[in-house]
Amino acid sequence: MEENLIPSHVSLELVKILSKGSGLQALVDLGYQILGNPFTITDLSVKLLATTGETKVTDDPVWNELKMNNNFIFQTYSYYVRNSLFTEIARNEAPFYWSDPYCKYPRLIGKIRINNRDVAFMVVCAHNREFNKSDEELVSLLCDAFSIELQKTKYSHFSQGLMHQSFLYDLLEGKFEDERLIIERMKVLDLKFRSKLFVLNIDIQNWDRSKSTQPYMRNEIEGKLANAKAIVYNQNVVVLASCENVRHFQEIELKALKEFVKINNLQAGISRQFSKLADVKEHYLESLEAITLGNILNKEQHFFKYEDYLIFDLIKNYSQGEKCQKFIHQSLVRLIEYDKENGTDYVRSFYTYLCNFKNIKDSAASLNIHRNTMFHRIEKIESILNVDLNDGDVLFQLYLSYKILEFFKIALP
Repeated sequence: MEENLIPSHVSLELVKILSKGSGLQALVDLGYQILGNPFTITDLSVKLLATTGETKVTDDPVWNELKMNNNFIFQTYSYYVRNSLFTEIARNEAPFYWSDPYCKYPRLIGKIRINNRDVAFMVVCAHNREFNKSDEELVSLLCDAFSIELQKTKYSHFSQGLMHQSFLYDLLEGKFEDERLIIERMKVLDLKFRSKLFVLNIDIQNWDRSKSTQPYMRNEIEGKLANAKAIVYNQNVVVLASCENVRHFQEIELKALKEFVKINNLQAGISRQFSKLADVKEHYLESLEAITLGNILNKEQHFFKYEDYLIFDLIKNYSQGEKCQKFIHQSLVRLIEYDKENGTDYVRSFYTYLCNFKNIKDSAASLNIHRNTMFHRIEKIESILNVDLNDGDVLFQLYLSYKILEFFKIALP
């Protein structure tokens, strides 16, 4: 091993490597010569991007796990979350020292930034020699060099992921109005989505922060969907998902994500389907509203579809909602009063009838009664309501009345 290069020569050597385009590993090898100790470069989810190869560290469990798996197992990752390693990385602008019971050798950690964002970190292991003060300056300089190298085209698998997140951020902020500009930017990023789009918002406020970090959660969630990109946005994970077959997407592809959300006690909202990327912000707001309305009406659930709550959104936003109660159809009020006075169950029976598109057989099956009983019950209900049940406008007003009662939790008999 060569002796450590003196600081005045280090910058020159780094510039030579960067200008030659020798690649990340050549830069890592030079870093090893400079520091005289082995190190790793990982992204924020502790996925290994590069490592020194000359020195074999055989007696440090944490080092060996990362080298063997190219990542930490979840238990190890959670341990470092609980012990604030990632908080320290975010907090410290300069390299800092770290030690714990599982690392036999002390560590010196520096973070790598691109466009003022933390994207990776460098961990030096004091295996060959003890650290000295100059190591902090050298690690800082190397982190700057690695930032430059990671932004090069040949590392697009890493840097392009960051650019995709930046693009999604701009869409969520509504910075694009012209669909043609969006398409051009997607060409530059080599980014493709299927024709049918959805926005999902995963509220992670109940997520156990002792087990993982936001970048880790983002990766986990994005990995459960094909043709999707995710970003941490407003402290939640927001996903732009796409598909060609909506039914397959909703029934098959979303299954794993729904299970993940439920197991981790999270909540998620999904927008209606749309086709123009310029409309991402609008449908992001739908996904947010789905969670808000879902918590009002079905708090015990974890996954909310905006299309199921569309009519409630209309009710909620009409003059702050309260005025909507005047739209409750008076004939339905009469039916409610009739049930109270006579101990009947016509209000529920009629709602079942509406939800089954006036199908007597299906309504009877839902209520577990004979179809003749259902037929006579509807005849009686129609006489109490004193309306024409063949009038589509009347049926809509009655259905809307039920939804207003449901939204304001006005008890039915």
